[in-house]
Amino acid sequence: MYGKTIKNNKFFLSLTMVIVLITSIVTIFQFFQPEVLNILRRDPERLASGEWWRIITPLLVHSDGWGQYIFNIVCIIVIGIEVERLYGKIDFLFLYLAGGLIGEIAGYAWEPYGAGASVGLCGLLGGLYIITLISRKKVANPLSLLLSLYIVVGLVSFASGRIYVSIGLFIMVGVLTGIIMKRKNPEKLLGTLSSIGGFIGVITLLMFHDIHGAAILGGSLTAVILFSLQRWS
Repeated sequence: MYGKTIKNNKFFLSLTMVIVLITSIVTIFQFFQPEVLNILRRDPERLASGEWWRIITPLLVHSDGWGQYIFNIVCIIVIGIEVERLYGKIDFLFLYLAGGLIGEIAGYAWEPYGAGASVGLCGLLGGLYIITLISRKKVANPLSLLLSLYIVVGLVSFASGRIYVSIGLFIMVGVLTGIIMKRKNPEKLLGTLSSIGGFIGVITLLMFHDIHGAAILGGSLTAVILFSLQRWS
């Protein structure tokens, strides 16, 4: 009976929670042993000297402290569980790693020193945007759609560095989502809004040379490839 309970507990077996656990262990250890950050973060000189792991290990540590870590982990849990449900474990992992890898490559070009799991999260965002546009699968948790939209709004606001842009974007999104949520069965419209808004955000972030735009694009392209492979198989 106990074994059956464990087997049916999707939260317990979630790959999202495995990523959260591994990232949390390494990051919390980093907070007490700062040298861990220096060993794993982006560092172009050390990458060039042969420390190849720095192309992906920045996903495991957070250079901007507890706030960055907590925000990323909460978002990964909310977005990740929904994306994992929609795609399955293997494709979920492809999306996370694709966003992480492409985000880190962009990071070496645009932000050579730094670290954080947000680029992996952005790979999941790209996957979520694609599936809400081209698939009939329904998102079970509307909060993931709202959060995916507000994450991109926040990223664009931060990248612009202009307070009036931030205020304007948040007001506009708040009004639009408020109107949509009053409709009957708002999930489809909310998914469309989050996807279109997300891709507009990607273009804007790329214009600002923000690595998160590259990461979302990487997740989106990976999702398209995964859907194409499913149709051909």
